[in-house]
This record gives sequence, structure tokens and C-alpha cells, in this order.
Amino acid sequence: MQPVLFIQNGETEGPGLLGAALIGAGVDLVTVHAWRGDLVPTDPTGFSGVTIGGGAMSAYETAAHPFLQHQIDLLQATRTAGKPVLGLCLGAQLMAAAFGGKVFANTQREIGLQPVTFTPAADRDPLWRGHTAPIHPVHWHRDTFALPPAATLLASSAFTPHQLFRVDATLYGFQFHLEIDLPMLREMIAADTAPLRTLGIDPVAFLADGERHLPGLDPLARVVFTRWAALLR
Repeated sequence: MQPVLFIQNGETEGPGLLGAALIGAGVDLVTVHAWRGDLVPTDPTGFSGVTIGGGAMSAYETAAHPFLQHQIDLLQATRTAGKPVLGLCLGAQLMAAAFGGKVFANTQREIGLQPVTFTPAADRDPLWRGHTAPIHPVHWHRDTFALPPAATLLASSAFTPHQLFRVDATLYGFQFHLEIDLPMLREMIAADTAPLRTLGIDPVAFLADGERHLPGLDPLARVVFTRWAALLR
């Protein structure tokens, strides 16, 4: 099988549990570090699927960050090619922009571990069926988006109604960070302790919430990401 492309958009925003699940499923992962200047392909040829991670920039900041437009172009080409896509946080916002939804600033930042609840459509979804009890994943974003045309909404939170969606049969956008495990969260908080405090967020309490919820989410993340890997075949 051809490898999966992962586009990383920040120093600490790696593939995390997504990468571990893909490797466990026998799928090679090729990482492009877009934020530090790696060339982002605009064609998915040579890859069985495309995954895009989070980042501090906004999907509409394409003038300041041209690599974001390259990712939008890649997403459109990947959809045309009929290959699976999985977008995480910024990746989900780029998917919304690529497929006809508008991305804009949310009424407030959503940072921390907030509950996500699933729609009835998630009960029938190939990735989520059987695993739709409410969860407390990591959120770390300031933007949100209108759903693209023909998208199916799969989950929401109190601050962000559009937390999880599917377009066509194999294109998934996750606004929340299911890929983040506890070691990854520790690294992210350590890198952004001062900015978090500036926003009025206690890094110690944030990490304590992660210690309470994330170990229980690891098995779910592996199930969902392994099911996505099966779509590559």
C-alpha cells in the first residue's frame, strides 16, 4: 500500500495517536513539516490518503501562510481522486474551506478538555459506530466553520456546534484533538505555558484535566484511527 501523507503545521502538533494507529495497521506515514518550509504537494499521487494536523494559524490566513492554500488545493484534489482524508483542528478547518464552508473566529476560544456529544448519525458512521458515548478530548482553537455542503455532522460541543463531520464517504474533519495523548499534551502545555496564562487558562489545571481524561481516550482513538486506516484499502 502507498503511504499516508501527514502535514504538520506546528512544532508540537504531530500525528500522535493517529500516527501510532496507522503504523499499527501497517501503514507508512510520510510527514511534511509545512510550517517550517517543507514543500506541500497539491496532488495526492503517491499517497493512499491525506491527513492534516493542527496549527496556530487560521485557515483564512493564506496570504500570510501560502502553504495553507497549498493544503486547500491538495484537499480538493484528494477528494476528486476519491482518497480518504482526516483533518485535525486546523486540518478540519482547512477541509471546511476546501469543500465550500466558511471558516471564521468563534465567539470565544475553546481550550481545555470539554465534553463532546455525538449526533444520531454517528451511530451509523463507519468510524464511530458503537463508540458514541460523550467524551472529553483536548480542544485548542479560536476558529470555527460552517459545514460544507452535503457534510454530515457527527458531534458537537457547547462552544463549537461543528466538532466532527464527514463529507462523502471517507473525508473526516475533527475539530477536537483525538490524536493527543498525555505525553503530547504535556509537551504542548510546556511550550505554551506563558500564552495560556495570558489567556486566563491555568496550565496546571489543564494538565490535571488531561491526566483525568486522556488515558481513557487512548483506546477509543486507536479504534477510530484504525477504522480510518481500513478505508485506505
